[in-house]
Amino acid sequence: MKNRISIITITAAMMLLVFSGCNKWLDVNDDPNNTLEATPELVFPAGVMSVTGMTGGYFNLIGGFWSQYWTQSNAANQYKYLDQYSIQSGDFNTTWREMYRGGLSDLQYVIDQTEESENWEYYLMATVMQAYAYQFMTDLHGAIPYSEALQGDAEEANFNPKFDSQQSIYTDLLARLDVALAKDFDGANLTDTEINGDIVFGGDLDQWVRFANTLKLKMYLRMAYVDASTAQTGVAKLYADNVEFLSSDAAINSFSASLGQENPLYANDRSGLNVATNLRVSTTIYKYYDTNSDPRLDLIVQENDNPLPQGGFNIPSTDMDPTTVCIFTLSATDPVYFISAVESYLLQAEAVARGWGTGSDASLYNTAVLIDFSRKGLDGSAFVEAGGAYEYPAGTFDKNLEAIIMAKWAAFVGTQGTEAFFETNRTGYPKVSSIPAWENGAENPDYVGGNLTYSLEGQTSGAFPKRLLYPQDEVNVNTNFPGQTSVTDAVWWDVN
Repeated sequence: MKNRISIITITAAMMLLVFSGCNKWLDVNDDPNNTLEATPELVFPAGVMSVTGMTGGYFNLIGGFWSQYWTQSNAANQYKYLDQYSIQSGDFNTTWREMYRGGLSDLQYVIDQTEESENWEYYLMATVMQAYAYQFMTDLHGAIPYSEALQGDAEEANFNPKFDSQQSIYTDLLARLDVALAKDFDGANLTDTEINGDIVFGGDLDQWVRFANTLKLKMYLRMAYVDASTAQTGVAKLYADNVEFLSSDAAINSFSASLGQENPLYANDRSGLNVATNLRVSTTIYKYYDTNSDPRLDLIVQENDNPLPQGGFNIPSTDMDPTTVCIFTLSATDPVYFISAVESYLLQAEAVARGWGTGSDASLYNTAVLIDFSRKGLDGSAFVEAGGAYEYPAGTFDKNLEAIIMAKWAAFVGTQGTEAFFETNRTGYPKVSSIPAWENGAENPDYVGGNLTYSLEGQTSGAFPKRLLYPQDEVNVNTNFPGQTSVTDAVWWDVN
């Protein structure tokens, strides 16, 4: 059977985070199974954890395959459909349903309740998280229900929402963020009662403002090749307004090794399957790290010595003994990042490199690389200094951008695979190799790591994946469904 995110696992993690130390919310005179109303402090973390379960679980799994961090073992079958780009519309019923009925709906409830009560702190928090989730979904699928979405419980219920264009969604999300940022909150921490609901920043409103600003920066940069004027104007205004961006992670860091409290990808791939060796280290990332003598390689290799070429699941054991192939390391305590500090600094580096922001792109780039090494217990200083493997180039913008995006790709291994996938489609980095990694029954010594290779079992005639299909449930029931797409159809901002 194909893997699906376990709603039970997500619920268990959510319940742990929401109710730990918060028994005062439960009243023996109320029936918790028939609650008519809930406070933002209760609903907000539920919405966050719903989004976390999807973005950090099944979507991260897909991103890891399509960014060529891992590949399907040649001794198992679980993820062949992802590795060969042969996805089906039924593969995304659960993720779509959970994002809309779970995360997006919960966050909309908080937005509505806090707008009415003028609780602008939670209004900002919910708006930022919902904007992040919508941006994530439209980047995956293209046009999605947005302006008419989440109206199933409205007085005039709408069960057939139209699909809004990705461009219009981006425009409105940026406007919504501006509205939330303009509300009259003083940036002070939440009260002791309210702080329990902020499972991302622990009630620090300054970090939510930074999250909003960094999300806006990312969205503007994602538009750089399709609407450069709007992108440049938007980024320039952020700098003119002297906003602050994230210098720490917007993430969920509270996973543990206890059953039901694990990182969602780990829970489903390692705890939820009978085979815990499906994900093998791809030759693409292995040889990139290895060529650069990068110690981060040791952190993704669980055991064994040999990587597997992308899509190499049908390589016979006589050519590649499965018992010698590297198993990819996953941890139950891995965080789920919404926007990491590494990503934030590299976004800023790109803004400066383009001439749209102020500061030193080289300094921002170096900071990002050093943060990634440091958070993994390593010292990366030798890699970014003069002559180092990752020295920032003093060259053209294209060379600088390549260095920035490759730094993202190398840093996002295992945790931000979907983000790496988006950035590859936006920028064309990593480049596609003209030399196969596997040829004539053996590893090709001429292949250079860090260059993408078409899956050995690819089913898309040489074209790389660009998006997800719409779920079959939406195809079946929404009369405004605009028609199915192909996995190789580019989304709005992908013009490379």
